Amino acid sequence: MLKAWTLRLHRWLALTFALPLLIVFLTGLILAFEPAIVASTLKPNVVDAAQIEAALAKHDPEGTVERIFVHAPLGTLVLGDRGGPEIDLATGEQANPPSTSLAVYALARRIHKTLLLDGDWGVTISTIAMLFLVVIGLVMGIRPLRNTVSGWHTAAAWGTLPLILIAPLTGLAMVYKVTFSGPEPLVAADAAPRSIMEAVRIVARERDLATLLSLRLRKNGIEARLIEDGEYRNYAVSTAGLVDKPRNWPKLLHEGNWAGVWSASANAATSLVLTLLLSTGLLMWARRRLRRRRNSRDLAKLSRI
Repeated sequence: MLKAWTLRLHRWLALTFALPLLIVFLTGLILAFEPAIVASTLKPNVVDAAQIEAALAKHDPEGTVERIFVHAPLGTLVLGDRGGPEIDLATGEQANPPSTSLAVYALARRIHKTLLLDGDWGVTISTIAMLFLVVIGLVMGIRPLRNTVSGWHTAAAWGTLPLILIAPLTGLAMVYKVTFSGPEPLVAADAAPRSIMEAVRIVARERDLATLLSLRLRKNGIEARLIEDGEYRNYAVSTAGLVDKPRNWPKLLHEGNWAGVWSASANAATSLVLTLLLSTGLLMWARRRLRRRRNSRDLAKLSRI
């Protein structure tokens, strides 16, 4: 009796959240390619500090921009949030046309985080529902592994269980700002750079700017994000140099940017498996409904005979 109720709960919970979860899985698949492409196309010394400074001086003369993204393989600089003005570093002018890949990633990230709703509540509820689906699946236990849709559904779920669990757990950790890391380094007020442009010069002293991913103004100073051996690392920027920040492992695991192509491939595989599980689950439900309707029609025909 308990197994029948858990199966029914599992089925209806999946049906209720099928659309938002499918959107989250597919956008996650798109986003999984970004760190792989960045890591595999990285070339040294293709970005010069003077190029970034000239772009900032021309397009942000008052220094009001609080965040920049550097896309070394594309030779572009994005001002403000993702999807903001895209500057061609070679010419100093706005890129025309802007990068299609950056536009796709920006839209996919927005949908993945908000489902185009006001805030992240829709994704949060869907992620909690996904976690409940995994837990209910564990309670149901392993079903017979046969060469059927049900068998493939079971095999995929149990064979990739760690990846399936990591996705919602790390997503919720990011939502509720759980980092499992120690306190962040404090940069004294007199040692903090006064602008994004000054932070660019500091980073250029210590690192190849081709590895710079972003600079962001925060309450306690400016944070730099760089790629090192395929991993996205965060640093506090000080006039004395760059200061290591503790790793935020939930964020690294969820975004798949802790081991370059390998971690990105794991995220892509996770998104594909989750899409497969949702699709096979819906297919089993549809077959069940069709079988019941066919049986009902057959019984109705027999009753009229």
